[in-house]
Amino acid sequence: MRFTMSLDKRTFNFRKWALIGLLATSISCVALAEGETSVKKGRYEVLYSVFNTTFLEPETAKAINVKRAKNLALINISLREYLADGSSIPVGAKKINATWFNLLHKNKMVFREVKEPDAIYYLAKFKISNDNEKIIIEAYVTPEGSSDEIKVKFQHHFYLN
Repeated sequence: MRFTMSLDKRTFNFRKWALIGLLATSISCVALAEGETSVKKGRYEVLYSVFNTTFLEPETAKAINVKRAKNLALINISLREYLADGSSIPVGAKKINATWFNLLHKNKMVFREVKEPDAIYYLAKFKISNDNEKIIIEAYVTPEGSSDEIKVKFQHHFYLN
């Protein structure tokens, strides 16, 4: 996608939000395909998904400043707060402390917050060293408005595709 100086601000904002929408759709589709899930504690739920960055459309990867590479993966974490009436709203994270590890290495994850009008999510990149590599991810997420950590721990096999 190409932006020029002749584009007005509304056109630029529309394209930016369209690209972010593509990211959300890409992440949702991959999450459904891979069977990723969530962890609920009290009135908060942490939703997560991981996938190889080659699954991102080129425009989406550019919009979120992520390199598409067969040896690079992305984790997406978002939170929901369930209200007394049964509805839920997106909520930010006060703190995310997460690591990923394989048989040889343990590394800390650095998350970047992405805010949309109806969503808040956190993205972190990590490297895949081998084909069919098992990565274990452990995260402790503290929602805004809470002092309780929610532990998320799962494993995923990555393929260099």
